[in-house]
Amino acid sequence: MMKIVLFLGLVTSAAIFAVALIGAPAGEGVAAREAQPATGCHVEQFALDEGYGVSRQVTRHVCPGAP
Repeated sequence: MMKIVLFLGLVTSAAIFAVALIGAPAGEGVAAREAQPATGCHVEQFALDEGYGVSRQVTRHVCPGAP
């Protein structure tokens, strides 16, 4: 009986390890990044008023001649 319990425990442990290994995310994923601004552009910070006295700072690229 003890051998059966030990065997089932080892099989269960191996199955959990295999699921964790297969389900782990790969290190080589697609990472999001901001698009590179065109030449002559600069970064500008401005405040966004969200109402109720709550505001936050936002950065954006400002290019000459862009609407």
